Amino acid sequence: MTKKAVHFNTALRATADLLAKETFPKGVVPLVIRDMLGRIRIGLEHGSKEKHQALSTRLTESIKKLAAFAGDTEKAVLFPDDFFDPDSVFKNPDILDFYFPGSDTSFRLLDRQIIGQDWLRPQDTVSLVPRLVFFGLKGGVGRSTALTMLAYDLARAGKRVLLIDFDLESPGLSGLLLPPDRLVDFGVVDWFIEDAVGQGQMVLDRMITVSPLSEHTQGEIRVAAAMGMTEDFYLSKLSRVYAEIPRQGKVEYFSQRTRRLLEALEKQEKPDVVLIDSRAGLHDLAAVSIVGLATDALLFGADSAQTWQGYRLLFSHWQTCPAVLRAVRERLIMIEALFPDLDQAARAERFLENAHALFSDTIYDRIEPGEDMENVETFNFPINDDSAPHYPLRIKWNSRFQEFDPLLLTQGIMTDADIAATFGGFLEGIKRRVLGDES
Repeated sequence: MTKKAVHFNTALRATADLLAKETFPKGVVPLVIRDMLGRIRIGLEHGSKEKHQALSTRLTESIKKLAAFAGDTEKAVLFPDDFFDPDSVFKNPDILDFYFPGSDTSFRLLDRQIIGQDWLRPQDTVSLVPRLVFFGLKGGVGRSTALTMLAYDLARAGKRVLLIDFDLESPGLSGLLLPPDRLVDFGVVDWFIEDAVGQGQMVLDRMITVSPLSEHTQGEIRVAAAMGMTEDFYLSKLSRVYAEIPRQGKVEYFSQRTRRLLEALEKQEKPDVVLIDSRAGLHDLAAVSIVGLATDALLFGADSAQTWQGYRLLFSHWQTCPAVLRAVRERLIMIEALFPDLDQAARAERFLENAHALFSDTIYDRIEPGEDMENVETFNFPINDDSAPHYPLRIKWNSRFQEFDPLLLTQGIMTDADIAATFGGFLEGIKRRVLGDES
């Protein structure tokens, strides 16, 4: 009989099964270590191979059943004395309590990845000002235009708004908000490069400029663009941005550096609100923005199979780490972009139903039939609760905003009526649900 192949999708489940069949001595908690190719070994922090010879032998034989996804069979089970620096493994901050969605099965996992780690890197977002991250699975849904309109609306209300372009691979926010003569010497990319050699502070005050969009408002729109005025080496810089660097005797991750940049800009600029244009797609920079920076994450999408499939992939990934899921889910707000002119009632109902189903299946706590909810605190919302994360704020499709030039606002060509017709529900919803403005 041909043995059933083990694939990447089934290797972790098979590992959980073999661990469940094993008896570990008191105080010995296994650590599943998965390398960058997906191959698995088991780490035992306490003790040595001599002390746990029988256990090591049994685990080694069990791991062989993982076939192509078994690690080095000569060292399938690892102990502290197998490492030059055991703390870098057994006390690694990236160790997760990994859960299979929909079950109570869990184990400690150190997942070595080239990219993607930041989606599950727990972060407590503490900020004295609202930080709104604008995110979409793909471009073309009006994310940057919506950010611009919110910045303009807040500036007209007298707010000091800080805009940061973290869409480094596809920078475009400066093109919307800044004419060429308003660009400054350095951009966000430059800070990462200079900071790596100890010169971040030297460029900080030379990477902020004021958008002319706010010149006729009571407030101010200040912009940190992705790139500076004279840029001949952008791709060379971009290839170095995500590097981990030594700092104070430790390795500092890209996510930690990004938080430090944002905190420095907030200290310097003293904004009332921070708006962050995130990288689109399931990218590390988007992960840092949503998991590590946002007080609120605006998830843009149209009512399409691609939208729901993409967000289900993301939410299901968060399910494997409940600590991150619980921290992130309260920040999320769905944005229904490009809301059409035709069949609005039916289309709005369908988007709401799809959003509620997505959140109920992945993000919300499950409510069992007959469960007494009066004395139980759960994160779950009825479909028509307009304060719930799944309940969308809508931006209507308008051809006049498809190739949008913000300077039309200052020239009176785009009127308040135009803005209200397209963005009114979105702007009022943000002020009510995020900024606490009930006026």
